[in-house]
Amino acid sequence: MKKKLILGVTLGGSSRLLDGQAAYFKELGYEVYLISQDHFKEPIFCKKEGITHLPVKNIVADIHPFKDIVALFQIMNHFRKVKPDIVNVGTPKMGLLGLIAASIFRVEKRIYTCRGLRFETETGIKRHILMLMEKGTVKMAHQVIYVSPSLLKAAEKYGVTQSKKATVIGFGSSNGVNISEFDKAKIKQEERRALQKKYNLDNVITIGFVGRVTQHKGAYELVEAFEKIYAKHSNTRLILMGHIKCNEAFEIKFQEHPGIIHIPFQDNVPLYMSLFDIFVLPSWREGFPNVPIQAAAMNIPVVVSDATGCVDAVDNGKNGVIFPIRDAKAIETLLLQYVEDENLRTKHANAGSEWASKFNNKIIWQGINNIYEF
Repeated sequence: MKKKLILGVTLGGSSRLLDGQAAYFKELGYEVYLISQDHFKEPIFCKKEGITHLPVKNIVADIHPFKDIVALFQIMNHFRKVKPDIVNVGTPKMGLLGLIAASIFRVEKRIYTCRGLRFETETGIKRHILMLMEKGTVKMAHQVIYVSPSLLKAAEKYGVTQSKKATVIGFGSSNGVNISEFDKAKIKQEERRALQKKYNLDNVITIGFVGRVTQHKGAYELVEAFEKIYAKHSNTRLILMGHIKCNEAFEIKFQEHPGIIHIPFQDNVPLYMSLFDIFVLPSWREGFPNVPIQAAAMNIPVVVSDATGCVDAVDNGKNGVIFPIRDAKAIETLLLQYVEDENLRTKHANAGSEWASKFNNKIIWQGINNIYEF
């Protein structure tokens, strides 16, 4: 009899965190389900992966007692019907509610994939509540997968984990990276040239950022640093690719800058990433960011903050460099080194693919399967 596996995330679109993984476990013989928000992206993902969607209409990421109770009953109803053998839930809200339901129904394997500590960038009562949620989630799990060594270290520092349950697979990441997808040789050059022409990127050095354009992703200090770089080198460009989640004044500021290009989030990340000469991620908090690994696989030098998770995504001094979190001057200094030193840029770029190979998705998936086995 096939083992029934429920994978869980919270918000619509977050299923991309499981890209390829769900299909992999189906191929291994599991009966796979995804439990997540009732969102149009989720059935599309499930059809692609060949799995079944279990929609939760009322689940939200923020703390909302009434909606959370309603969502919990919806999750319990799905569990009652499916009767899973294994539950692996991640993201704070689905982690908590999913494991409450799994505990009630005595699911034999209850796994929490910790993709980050949301409370790290919160203060006051909200931080305290989120820490209590994290402790409760860990308590209900049989095993906790931390997606990076620094994330596990942070969880231990804050006292929100249980060491006997904690594990990191390989060098980190919750899903790994499809290395073959991020291969410059596979980029259609006519499409790349069309984008270079569209954004006027000939004879410039392009710095790229992929992620939500928001304060916690470090977008504010990145733009501050780039303004100074552009004043020295007008042949530089900064591409911000992702959804805008910032205040209006900041959005107007970067949209009006002659050297900054905003591109909405794109499904074909490798194509757009092929436009970058340098990749930068100044995030304040991560679990483990895959985009620096994707950039490394495409032989692009990587600049990241020393935030939790980010420090694990670069081989410092080999394929990229690390700067102190929230330090616009440090970002400016390190980016300028790459802008002004083509040899250094090339050296670190060439080391990227070897580093990225350590995060091949099949390495991560096999590690997860070892945890699933009874």
